[in-house]
Amino acid sequence: MKNEKIIPTDNTAEIPVPDTGASAVIPPDGTAPSLKYADRLSKAYPDKEYKTQDEHDAGLDTYMNDLEGYKERGKAANKKLIALFEAEPAVGDVVRDMMNGATFREALAKHISPDDITAIEGDPDYEGWNKNKNDREANLEKRKADQDNYAKNITISEQAVTSFVEKKGLSPEQADEFFEKFDSMLSDIDTGLITEEHLESIMKAFSYDTDMSDANEQGKIAGRNENIIAKKATPGMNGDGLPRPTRSAQEQAAPNVAPNYMDNLVNKTRSKDVFA
Repeated sequence: MKNEKIIPTDNTAEIPVPDTGASAVIPPDGTAPSLKYADRLSKAYPDKEYKTQDEHDAGLDTYMNDLEGYKERGKAANKKLIALFEAEPAVGDVVRDMMNGATFREALAKHISPDDITAIEGDPDYEGWNKNKNDREANLEKRKADQDNYAKNITISEQAVTSFVEKKGLSPEQADEFFEKFDSMLSDIDTGLITEEHLESIMKAFSYDTDMSDANEQGKIAGRNENIIAKKATPGMNGDGLPRPTRSAQEQAAPNVAPNYMDNLVNKTRSKDVFA
């Protein structure tokens, strides 16, 4: 890191200033530039660092721009609120009372009559008022239906969990371990996180019955094949079920019966020495 010499205008001694790539300004007291607002910038932007003068100055610019933008947006919002309260003073009175601890209905009852906020047909804002009223009532009914449905589902879920644990014969420790994993998966999915491990678990669950059926069928096929192989390996048997001819020095005398087709076939085969 090279040093540059800055010659103060008051003819004091030269002060070496580190070259950080940014123009350095010497304070009136002659000290080197400092990162005066680094800590405050770190609190405002915790994902950034302010270790150099360039980082510090850039962060300060961002901070000032944000403050100026916030100030301008605040002015615009205040202007709209002032116009609203001037047009409807009772609204400002309701807000003020609520800020002082009153409930909405208490403040509303004090400053606004229900007749004043109920439009009648022919009023310029009747259509908008009626639409908003219907939307509010529909939303209220939907929320109530959702709450009732949620309560019913909780009861069904509790019964299902109890039945599942009993059928599987899970101990309290095993049940806790299983439902902790299940709850963790649901929490991840609820926050938008889906991992390959989640998908693997779900796929195994969905294909369990099919996999078991395939395994059973493969087992049956393997059992039949082993049975066939065992039969083929039985001594003295061939594919047509006839006793396997043998060549022995002491052959038993054949019954004195007229030869049939099979006898002739065996004799012809033996004469060709196939069984030697």
